[in-house]
Amino acid sequence: MIRFLPAFVCIVPATAQWSTEQLSEPRSALAATSVGQYALFGGGANGGAPNASATVDIYDAAAESWATSSLSIARHSLVATSAGSKALFAGGGPQTALVDRVDIWDATTGLWTVGTLSLAREDFAAATAGTQALFAGGTAGANVPEGLVDIYDAATGTWTTSTMATPRIRLAATGIGDIALFTGGTYTNATVDIYDSSTGSWRVGQMSLARFDLTATTVGTKALFAGGSTGSITDVVDIYDAETATWSTATLSVPRRNMVAASAGRYALFVGGHEQQVYTSDVVDIYDSATDTWSVSTLPVARHFMAATGVGDKVMIGGGQFATRLSVVDVFDAGPGVPFCGPAVPNSSGNSARIFATGSPFVLQSDLTLTADRLPAGEFGYFLVGSNSGQFQPPGSDGILCLACGFQGCTGIGRYNQAGNIIQGPSGSIPIDLTALPLSPTQAVLPGDTWNFQCWFRDVGSSNFTNAVSVTFL
Repeated sequence: MIRFLPAFVCIVPATAQWSTEQLSEPRSALAATSVGQYALFGGGANGGAPNASATVDIYDAAAESWATSSLSIARHSLVATSAGSKALFAGGGPQTALVDRVDIWDATTGLWTVGTLSLAREDFAAATAGTQALFAGGTAGANVPEGLVDIYDAATGTWTTSTMATPRIRLAATGIGDIALFTGGTYTNATVDIYDSSTGSWRVGQMSLARFDLTATTVGTKALFAGGSTGSITDVVDIYDAETATWSTATLSVPRRNMVAASAGRYALFVGGHEQQVYTSDVVDIYDSATDTWSVSTLPVARHFMAATGVGDKVMIGGGQFATRLSVVDVFDAGPGVPFCGPAVPNSSGNSARIFATGSPFVLQSDLTLTADRLPAGEFGYFLVGSNSGQFQPPGSDGILCLACGFQGCTGIGRYNQAGNIIQGPSGSIPIDLTALPLSPTQAVLPGDTWNFQCWFRDVGSSNFTNAVSVTFL
């Protein structure tokens, strides 16, 4: 079958790269989640008796290494999410019976414990709100949709239950900060059940289109619900912005259902699945939250029933099935950092200068480089660092300082203006020493810190700035 992608789409962001890894065994219908520096791929169908796997492959993104562990019960069609330091794998089953088991892995100790859902089920969804992991909807059998929600609080280690307004099966879920959103799973109801963990209360939102077999992920302040089926496969993407509490829509390059989705840095990826009912897809739609634009890439192998998760600056897509079950993990490296405060005020070259970070967000790797480009040729500049963001136009400058402090005499902004760090247009790069940011006194970067970077430069008798980039270190 020949597919034609729309002519207007561009291909893969220039700063992103693809690579591959391998799971320890081929499997489909597995689940994935990330906690801290770890990405976990658990369970799945492996083709053996009873066609269910207990294997958990654990990728340490800081050390770039793999280890294996095991679930307490082998099963496929399970779901996973993380809360606090815990990764949770819940429900599913082998061919013979569904299970209510929840396997809980603690990233700080590397130890497993078990919990129990109030109902054994499949075709449900999981999301995290604050310190709470929620397991919602699905079916306990006979394709009867459930409204039941099991809630695990990682801060207290306790379980409670709640109920969605709409029973749902084959739904999608994602979390933003203290809220979790659950939608889909019905032909006729386009409502969204929204849970607020800070109050323990529910409210209702509204998508543009009712559908099932959709997928969801969160990037920045936006929750995206993409694809699915209304009886025919759709390309609709409903986008909820938690900052403004508003909804908007976009479209995928190809209508699909049964995709997987995950996010890293500024990018959200919608991967594979089914096109035109039975056609297995290799398409990857990529949403750039910094520019509100879409691009398209492709997988080396088309597949469905895989799992995806984001860890650090990587989206990892593991397993799945096409002609056979697969062990491949496709890795999209988004690069560290999320641009903000842009585009910059155009400079004398006619361009808006920009900054981006490359390397790794992991402090352990100490591998971060800043680059500024689209600067005026021959003009000098240097990079700035600060912990707070804002917008301020310094006297005598044409541009906007995006770090929250007046430019002159500001002790909260560090300057890379020492010998060897001065750059000259039209572009320049410097490596960043994470042990000594140029503040007063110097400061080391610690896991969990967020630092903002920008570049100042001379510009024909005045000065200007790039946009800024925010890096959260792990």
